[in-house]
Amino acid sequence: MMRRRIGLVAAGMAALMAIPLAAHADDDLEEMLEIAVSGEFHGTGVLMCSWGDQSAASTYEVTRSDGVSMVHGPSGDLMVSGTASATRSGTEWYGMEVGRTSEWALSDRYTMTEPRRITRMGRDAGEVFIMDGAMVRARLIVDTESGVPLLTEIFDGNGEIFRVAAMLEFAAGDVDMGDMPDMADMERSPMQPMSSTVDHRETSLPVLIAGYRLSDSYPGGQGVIQVYYSDGLFSFSVFESKRTATPAAFKSARIMEIDGSLYRTLVTPSNIWVQWHAPDNTYVLVGDLPPDHLREALAELPEPGERAFFVRLWRRLFG
Repeated sequence: MMRRRIGLVAAGMAALMAIPLAAHADDDLEEMLEIAVSGEFHGTGVLMCSWGDQSAASTYEVTRSDGVSMVHGPSGDLMVSGTASATRSGTEWYGMEVGRTSEWALSDRYTMTEPRRITRMGRDAGEVFIMDGAMVRARLIVDTESGVPLLTEIFDGNGEIFRVAAMLEFAAGDVDMGDMPDMADMERSPMQPMSSTVDHRETSLPVLIAGYRLSDSYPGGQGVIQVYYSDGLFSFSVFESKRTATPAAFKSARIMEIDGSLYRTLVTPSNIWVQWHAPDNTYVLVGDLPPDHLREALAELPEPGERAFFVRLWRRLFG
């Protein structure tokens, strides 16, 4: 199985379809995560995230039929089919094709408890806990018939719930996708990885950060490089560029001190966004990783800092 780098706008909603429950209780966690959701279904749900005194929530609608998944959310629409995805802005759809990606691998720090059969929303379901060492990292309640998570709870390092995704209405079986654009006719922007875990010379960032492995990196406009990390359960991207002004989206963001350094932070229902300037580069991190994993990752990334006085003076005078 290869994980797709789909649009971050609806990544949290799409993740609901990426963690199905194994059909047999003795299947291990990696086998469970590799089973693709193939059933047809329609549902509406809510996604909530809380970090410190910041929180965010949104509702969504998701439909899957004939191998195509459609997510409607407050930030827009996302359609995914195979390696292709498309987002809608206004009335226009924009397609993207993801090329070669690195093989998906699950960190050995995760284990799974034996599934317990329960009933949720009047349906047969299975409850399972994903352990991070001795700590509960996630609780999943998954529909037995379709393999779709009906409830996902993610826990932080203190054992508190950090993110919740819950189906409010759900129906499995034949569904009507309604009028959809033909992805085959869409103009697509190819998104080809620049490198893999073996060849990552385009970025100075490390291959391994806090248990997350560099999976792929992608070129962006204006010299930006997107570096994608994953531990098989959670993931984050680091956008690296030559030092620039603070991006507009972060100018009113919350300033948070993390392990003695200052970062600009935003919380959305599906992701945490962190922005900072190092002496020579500007960084943005965005991902669904829990807060304790985030702190560990930031500790291994370039620290926030200002250029030395004479360097700033020289560049101001001579460019």
